[in-house]
Amino acid sequence: MAGKFLIDLTDARFLIASNDDVMAFVRRTSPSAHSDVGSVLLSLGKQIVGSHAYCPSYRSMAYVVLHTESSRIFAIAFGQRGLAFRLATRTIAEALADGGTPAPEIGSDWVSFPPWSPKDPAAGNARLARWSAAAFQNAASID
Repeated sequence: MAGKFLIDLTDARFLIASNDDVMAFVRRTSPSAHSDVGSVLLSLGKQIVGSHAYCPSYRSMAYVVLHTESSRIFAIAFGQRGLAFRLATRTIAEALADGGTPAPEIGSDWVSFPPWSPKDPAAGNARLARWSAAAFQNAASID
């Protein structure tokens, strides 16, 4: 992978208009994903019927995304703790009140959440499951 940017390794099916914001983020930052945060996202994806996971190179710890059947990306894991979901505009305020933070580096409808909640792991896991499901429902409704 030496000399390659992750956007160059990204499957062309993701280079669609509905993913322009997240693909621009990948192009700008060539993000890796620590296996811990990537595993959190993969686990969330397994809980959502119709969700699919993708990583351009698991071996090199590249970013991990969840997407719909039509390749619309609705979640991304990156860095050591980066975990963000694409949410419907009408739900962003609620997500922010529930511990999320805006992720404008990815796009205006992306909200980041901490991948772990040391004080209350069960509540943290439930929060992530709720918002990943909401992100999927939003993405699937647009497909």
